[in-house]
Amino acid sequence: PAPRSVPSVRAERAAVPRGERVAMSAASSAAPAGAGDTGETAAIVNVVKAIFGAGGFALPWAFAQGGTVLVTACLLSSYWFAIKALEMLVQSQETLIAAGKATQAEVQTYAGLTQKAIGPAGDVICRVLNVITCFGITVGYMIFVADTCISMLPAEQAATYTTAKMLTYNLPVWVSLAWQRSIAGVNLISLFGTTTVALSMVWVAISALRNPLQLAAIPLADVSQFSGFFGTVAFLFFIHFTLFSVQEGMPEKKYFLSAANKAFLISMAISLVFGLVGAVGYGRGVSSVVVTMLTGVAGLVVKGLLACNLWSTFPLMARSSLLICENVVSPKKEAPLPVSLAVRTGFVSLAAYLACNVPNFGAVLGLVGGVCCCAMSVFMPPIILYKSKELCGTPAAGKEKGMIGFVALTGFVCMILSVVL
Repeated sequence: PAPRSVPSVRAERAAVPRGERVAMSAASSAAPAGAGDTGETAAIVNVVKAIFGAGGFALPWAFAQGGTVLVTACLLSSYWFAIKALEMLVQSQETLIAAGKATQAEVQTYAGLTQKAIGPAGDVICRVLNVITCFGITVGYMIFVADTCISMLPAEQAATYTTAKMLTYNLPVWVSLAWQRSIAGVNLISLFGTTTVALSMVWVAISALRNPLQLAAIPLADVSQFSGFFGTVAFLFFIHFTLFSVQEGMPEKKYFLSAANKAFLISMAISLVFGLVGAVGYGRGVSSVVVTMLTGVAGLVVKGLLACNLWSTFPLMARSSLLICENVVSPKKEAPLPVSLAVRTGFVSLAAYLACNVPNFGAVLGLVGGVCCCAMSVFMPPIILYKSKELCGTPAAGKEKGMIGFVALTGFVCMILSVVL
């Protein structure tokens, strides 16, 4: 095979998906399909796995904050916008390929598609959003693990710890994990992550149902909590930049949108049930890290497994942003080991500092999901489609142009509301 140029390697690295979904989607989508298999069933499973991670455990908190009716409506509308935006990304791919402006390989990643449609500015936007998103997720990871570790201690000892204090003790672990430059063991990490998340969600639901139901304590709607509940939903569903690997792994790519649609429907149903059960079972005071409210030996095991899951997936989640940061410091060649370790240490240390000053996990999801994920998955796709069609000499018009404007405007408004509310 022909050697790849330095820019192409950098673009490939920048396109690595974010979040704990990296391990899940990358490993599962790489599995070979059987003869005659369209890949739709595997794609459905992979997308569902990509959606659910640590952020799912903030759903009960989101329902308790925003209200049963309002958050349900948010889930329904997010599903519609997620599918519409994904359709726009696929249409952008097809438009550029049909016009001879790009090959399938060149638009098979989010970064590649953005660069082809918008130009060099698109590549810069993609990299900046990638770093900000991964950085925000790192902050969320740290808070999640710190709060979980505190809840595993005896009550008297736990009372002496704050999130910041536990983070200080955990910081050497995060730094050592950031120093990991290899992504070996992706398949094992994927299986471990999927299993722990599924078991934990089931046990949280069972534990919540054992409590006296507090439906009356949960509001129907509270718009003032928009950032919290919308950010949580957006963090789960606006993951379009991670789904290109799922599409790439399908023998019959024409079934991708159908598979994604079914997967989002299934995920929406699971989110609705889990969020409502957790909110009603634990009440208005439910933690944004709901697993911290589990008790007993089983609860201790679940917490320990989830903490280990986040620690094990962190090097994969942060990999793309760390490589981009290293590239900024050493643009012409791979960063020397001392430089690489310094960049990674600085990245984690700054994330830890911010985590010590953030009120809770839900607040982080509100900003990361409501701003970064919304930008990449709702605001950008219509712009990418508009620029793709313009580049190919078939500019959008009529209803199509109106839909492009509507989706982009909605994404922009939601980003603003996530900051000001």
